[in-house]
Amino acid sequence: MENQKIKTILKSVAIIVILFALVFALRAQAVNINGVPNEIKADYMDTNGLPYFSEMDSYFNLRMTENFMDHGYFGDTLVNNSGWDMHSYYPSGREVGSYQPMIAYVTSFLYNIVNMFTHMSITEVAFWTGAFVASFAVIPSYIFVRRITNDYGAIAASLIVSLGPNYFSHTFAGFFDTDMFNVTLPLFFLMFFVEAMKAEKLSHRIIFSVLSVISIGVFALSWSGFMFYAAVAIAVMIVFFILSFYFNINVIDSAKNYKNRLHWFVNQRELFSAVLIVVLGFVGFVALVGVDGVMTAISGLTGGISLQSAANDVWPNVMISVAEMQVPNVIYGGLAGAFLANTNGVVNGIGGIVALFGVLIVLFTFAQRLWRLRSVKIKGDTSKPHKSKRKSTAVRTEENRFKISLKDVGAFGSTDEINKSKRLNVLYLSLFFVWIIASLVAVSRGTRFIQVLVIPMGMCAGIFVGYAADYIKSNINKERLLMVIAFCCAFLIAFPITQLGSTLSNCVVIGVAVFLILVAISAVIIKGTKSLKDSDVSIKKSIVVVLVTLALVSPTVCGAYYTAETVVPGSSDPMWQAMDFVKENSSNDTIIVSWWDFGYLFQTAADHPTSFDGGSQSGDRAFWVGRLLSTSDFDLSKGILQMLATTGDNASNLLCNYTGSNITAVDALLDILPLDKSKAQDTLVKDYNLTKDQAKKVVKQSHPDNPNNVSLVLSSDMIQKAGWWSYFGTWDFNALNSTNYQYYMSSSYSDVDAKSVGRVNVLNDSGILYNAVINRTSANNTTAQMEAVWASNNSKIDLNGTSYNPLKADNLIVVQDGYLVNNQTFDNDGNYTLYILGQDGAFTAILMDDHLKDSVFTNLFLLGGANQDTFVLSNMQDGVALWTINENSSSSSSSNSTNTTA
Repeated sequence: MENQKIKTILKSVAIIVILFALVFALRAQAVNINGVPNEIKADYMDTNGLPYFSEMDSYFNLRMTENFMDHGYFGDTLVNNSGWDMHSYYPSGREVGSYQPMIAYVTSFLYNIVNMFTHMSITEVAFWTGAFVASFAVIPSYIFVRRITNDYGAIAASLIVSLGPNYFSHTFAGFFDTDMFNVTLPLFFLMFFVEAMKAEKLSHRIIFSVLSVISIGVFALSWSGFMFYAAVAIAVMIVFFILSFYFNINVIDSAKNYKNRLHWFVNQRELFSAVLIVVLGFVGFVALVGVDGVMTAISGLTGGISLQSAANDVWPNVMISVAEMQVPNVIYGGLAGAFLANTNGVVNGIGGIVALFGVLIVLFTFAQRLWRLRSVKIKGDTSKPHKSKRKSTAVRTEENRFKISLKDVGAFGSTDEINKSKRLNVLYLSLFFVWIIASLVAVSRGTRFIQVLVIPMGMCAGIFVGYAADYIKSNINKERLLMVIAFCCAFLIAFPITQLGSTLSNCVVIGVAVFLILVAISAVIIKGTKSLKDSDVSIKKSIVVVLVTLALVSPTVCGAYYTAETVVPGSSDPMWQAMDFVKENSSNDTIIVSWWDFGYLFQTAADHPTSFDGGSQSGDRAFWVGRLLSTSDFDLSKGILQMLATTGDNASNLLCNYTGSNITAVDALLDILPLDKSKAQDTLVKDYNLTKDQAKKVVKQSHPDNPNNVSLVLSSDMIQKAGWWSYFGTWDFNALNSTNYQYYMSSSYSDVDAKSVGRVNVLNDSGILYNAVINRTSANNTTAQMEAVWASNNSKIDLNGTSYNPLKADNLIVVQDGYLVNNQTFDNDGNYTLYILGQDGAFTAILMDDHLKDSVFTNLFLLGGANQDTFVLSNMQDGVALWTINENSSSSSSSNSTNTTA
């Protein structure tokens, strides 16, 4: 028996090692950045040949890790003995003392270990840390499911969970964020929690309870959402005891049978473990994060409800602009897409429709088994039969696992066995039901939480594979049925391969070949092989079981491969070169202002503070930065920049205190920021009823005497993001809503010679092509207009005899070879401005809403600062422009410059 146990353990260890190597290898593929064409890959690598990080939060985590290794705390300085980051949300900075430190602890530990054998920079170690740590998810997922079913199920669960699309896309090489902990640690916590609830020995209950608390405690140092899993565990306990009471399961004995209450309590298996985990957990949380931290974490459970609210107080809610906080699709890609795994839909995110089918089967099985066990009666003698007449537990389990009727279960089970079976069914049903429901609620708040859902769903899908394997081995003997299952599984294995597109040459051919080979092998084995005489399971059943396992994991594995092969770093050389310019050529008081997306990168690359980044996504900063980009008033834009870079929110807070209204404070600032100090004070006194002393104090903050220098960063990615910065910048504080104004940018060029006509597609929407028709009547005379045609035949669209063109332009701007050659207004009912950019006879187009035509962003980035002298171009890289304020500007429209920066 001991030898068999050792062999089982060694086999499991070997399987886990292989699984770890597989999932790490898939994550490591991202280092090749194959999503970037070979000829420009060097632009996406640093001077050491390491690709830039794929996501901007990675730079914040890297900087915090460097802070920790350099001076032992997070941030630039200590304020009230707490770390404070002065690079963020300038000028006040923000508190980072409560930053989850585990990522820094683990990375610095790995750095020290690695550098005992070779030399690697902290950036290199960080580049690989996410992929390495995330791969450990195979350990608890394998052990958890292996304790319920068999190796097939455990392997399937490990792959589906550890390679789940939304988890994998945040943990491949080059993605350095706290997501790396978000599967491994919760799984360890809930695995130990279940073992504590199951354990019969008091010592085992105590050990597993302590381990579960340690796991969630470590997780509390890793991710701010740790309380979600603590809440899940508590809810599971409550549901478990309610269901146990309903089904008359004896989980709490009468105290009369024990000599005292303590003796009674320690012998109540589930109750003792539940209370011990709650008490130890609460004490541990208080010790780790303090009472305030615990209360904040608890309030965060309900705070997620407001993630999709348009407004926060009267300010806009920036979180609605974050891609991973958008409400996900249920299924992406139609019928064919349902069989694929990707990040675009909920079903896709858990491994596809087949995995979902398996999950539902498992939940139904637990529920049905419990329902039928509720009325089982003990027949005759409840003692166990003689050992020679008893079937093994494994055989009894396999024979009855999938039977619709469990009427004979009492014939082979004693009272203790039946009660134990009921308790386990209630425990697992409570666990997965609560876990999945809670995860679905989280998913409704944003796509990023699909990685939370994939854990219980992937576990159940693995359990389904294990149950299916047992069922096939025990109950299916007809070769025809085995062949049908093999055929279906071969298709499910091969289909995701055919959808790998450009990441795998001849993927359709390879997929078809895989299908034919698997069918052929199955036919040979099933039809041509006799059962092995010395085995309980024939080889023909074994091949079908392997195919079932592969069918469940194929979408997830193929999805992970596709993700790794299409990775594109989040930045490139032009952005870093621009930041090098800021670092080397700017004064120490220079503040970087831009939209929030690249804020963390700016802080790391330029070593200068920013006013807006991914950790300071406040509604007020979103409004002010959005307004300075979307306004056509250059003096207002200048005033906002100098206020934000020098005094931050001080003027707004003062006005709110004086007037009692954020809305009035905003209105007042919009009125006074374009004015000089004297006129600003007069306006506050006359129009807003402030005293002279109050007005003077406000203007001191809104019009600082010695404003800091500003580097305004405008980049090509902000064209696609205009819908959001214009939404926040034109926020209606009374209606608490706004409108998205867009740029529609063509991705192609058209060669248009003099005295010829060319077309450039600007938008392809629902089978309709919106093209810019470019007419060059001479070398220097170019006109253009928008047309709408059917994509199927390029014919113009007529509705009841009227030309259909909702994107008709009423303004035209043509910049040719760096010079403005046409700027005219059409006399029609259009609502858009068409911007044509030509260079050496090749033309492209950008269509913009008229609200953006005269905006600061359009003027500076697309028109090169034409007809204004408020801002000066300080540096230009490919797709990145740096602008500084001209303190000697005469007005917002005095420059004759016509060069472009796009």
